[in-house]
Amino acid sequence: MSQYACAGEARGAVFVLRSTGYLDENAGMSLRKAVEEAFPKGFRNFVLNFAGSPVINSQGIAQLIEITEIVVDEKKGKLAFTGLNDLTMNVFKMVGLLRMGTAFPTEDAAVGSF
Repeated sequence: MSQYACAGEARGAVFVLRSTGYLDENAGMSLRKAVEEAFPKGFRNFVLNFAGSPVINSQGIAQLIEITEIVVDEKKGKLAFTGLNDLTMNVFKMVGLLRMGTAFPTEDAAVGSF
């Protein structure tokens, strides 16, 4: 599997995180840390782009659930997801991630939803 990387970019009032590589527990913790570091900068709306991470294991999903609880429940923010393939879309539905955030076909559509 490829080396994991997470890149963040502010797009107006939305913070976009682009995930690249295999998303396991450690990668999920890296993504979570990036989200948590955006809060003090005033961000509450996030787009998580998984186009570069076609494989997310169960521990990675657990970290994403933690991220959604922090953003939506604790910080009263909003989440959008993009770059989901058929498998990850179905997993996100099954574990309830799509009840906490919305999936969009493109990053621009996700950013525009806020």
